[in-house]
Amino acid sequence: MRPIKIIRRPNWQRHIQENAYQADVLTDAQQKYWVESLPQPFAIEFDCNEETAIAQATESLWEMCVEFLDWFFTDHHEGDVDQRLAALQIRSNYWQAIKNSWDRTEPVEDLSLCTRFDLAVTAEGQIKLLEINGDTPLLGAETIYQWNWYVDYIKNHQRGKFPLPSDANQFNEFWDKIAGQWRRIAAGYNLRQRGISFLVDENLEEDLEMAMQLIQILQDEVDPNIYTQIVYLRGLKDERDCEIQRGLGIDQDGYFVDHVNDRIPVLWKMYDWSDLQNDLANDGSTQALAERLETGEIKVIEPLWKQVLSNKGAMAMMWEQFGDSDYAKYLLATYLDTDNSHASTKLLLGMHIRKPMLGLEGVATSIESGFGSLEQKESFGYGAEGFIIQEYIELPAAFGYHYAIGSWVIDGEAAGIIIRGDTSKITGRHCLIIPHIVSNNGLYLPD
Repeated sequence: MRPIKIIRRPNWQRHIQENAYQADVLTDAQQKYWVESLPQPFAIEFDCNEETAIAQATESLWEMCVEFLDWFFTDHHEGDVDQRLAALQIRSNYWQAIKNSWDRTEPVEDLSLCTRFDLAVTAEGQIKLLEINGDTPLLGAETIYQWNWYVDYIKNHQRGKFPLPSDANQFNEFWDKIAGQWRRIAAGYNLRQRGISFLVDENLEEDLEMAMQLIQILQDEVDPNIYTQIVYLRGLKDERDCEIQRGLGIDQDGYFVDHVNDRIPVLWKMYDWSDLQNDLANDGSTQALAERLETGEIKVIEPLWKQVLSNKGAMAMMWEQFGDSDYAKYLLATYLDTDNSHASTKLLLGMHIRKPMLGLEGVATSIESGFGSLEQKESFGYGAEGFIIQEYIELPAAFGYHYAIGSWVIDGEAAGIIIRGDTSKITGRHCLIIPHIVSNNGLYLPD
């Protein structure tokens, strides 16, 4: 694994506009979200053995997650599952629905589309799990664009100052794997008859871009006749603050309804279960929705059981379950901050990282030593639910950026990677998207 210099393509912004979702943010040279906005763009090169190791780690970690969830949702003693759900600060009204979501098999199990593991991959070959992005895994649009960058670079820029190796490839099967999982979901959820609605936050462009990309894959690769629609979280308003389209609603029987008050039988959402549940609690709709979700009549992607997997408190439970297993080589020691054990106390006195159980994109995260915070991110209200402490591992760095690897798993199979970098050691929102290649010889051999 090593950084390599690449050229800034003369037409890079135009190419993004013509070939990418997330086009506006990727072309914004001031924001420095896509690597070609840097004075010296770069990529990360892996060899085939490293690619294989990341794929194997990803699939092993998914196997671990399935084993973990089987354990989590099993009452070895009466009340065990409820105690675990309570430890994750999940609203008790939804406990039965969440249990049903994992156990349901008829008429079809509650299906997931994709998951992204955030990994630290070190120069020494260690691969360690940092976080699980299970409920709202973004970066699909960026994963696809890096493939389009690679194809354009190989086709049009190999005679520039920094050509890619002649055997260059990319670990990127996201499009095909998503298409395969859409086929399973379309059949299992009868999307041809029921259709599917895509819920996005109208204030977040990346939500809409991810939804539009997934709609394109669904219609191009599965069935163009499946009905799809965009539903906005709060609704759309014009420049005079007048509502022009209502947002997501819920009727008295606990069904989600769209902007024309039609019930939504299948919903894809880019909005955390915990936030949605908090909103409905404020609206007084908790019990109606919870009872409806228990029956499985409403299908949601990602399903309710993903709420457990995305909660960072689950990683403390995973460490307790698997810290002495074969999976341990991929894990960092992790504890709830309420844990007073000797091992937890020892970690607190040394270098560690503190993360809120529900925070995303680095919010409320801090790097700590026994003497205080060395680096921290703004909380934005997260942290009241509790924190985990996790063994600290140094991220690899290149050209002033520390980078983590997002590795996709779809239906149990590794599906490619996306790399994010940050000048901070805590990877935050809209950091830097770094493309990658796979090469064994690292040489460019002209024709």
